[in-house]
Amino acid sequence: MAGSWTRRPHVLTLVAALVLLLVGIGLLIAPWDGAVGAVAWVLIIGAGVLGALALFFARTPRS
Repeated sequence: MAGSWTRRPHVLTLVAALVLLLVGIGLLIAPWDGAVGAVAWVLIIGAGVLGALALFFARTPRS
C-alpha cells in the first residue's frame, strides 16, 4: 500500500488540493467576518496552483 502512494504522489497531491478547495469554499460561504474571507481566497487559489503543479509534474517524463 505504501509503495503505490510513493510511486504516484500526484494522486495524493490532487486529493490535498481538493480538500483545500472544499475548505476554502466552506470558509467563503461561512457567516464569519474579518480575515476568514481572505484566508478562504488564499486556500482556493492555493488549491488551484497545487492542482496545476500536480498535473504538470504527473505528465513530465521521468528520465
